[in-house]
Amino acid sequence: MKKLTLTAIVFTIFFGVQLLIPNQSEARITCKYDYWGNYVCTDSGGNRSSTKKDYWGNDVTTFNNGQKRMSCKTDYWGNYVCN
Repeated sequence: MKKLTLTAIVFTIFFGVQLLIPNQSEARITCKYDYWGNYVCTDSGGNRSSTKKDYWGNDVTTFNNGQKRMSCKTDYWGNYVCN
């Protein structure tokens, strides 16, 4: 009987902890298209990314976290390269 009670308590604690842990990101990221048709995402920390099409139709993404800026694009061989 003690094992059954202990098992019930362990499962109750386990499922209680699962309810406290969020199952989704809490970064509060919002994404929308701007006036020029770029897809812009911003989170609550001020990080921002913007995706637009270049002359050849490739996606070009620029990330900016307020301190550093990084651009990504598709290279000649079809690889998505960030620098």
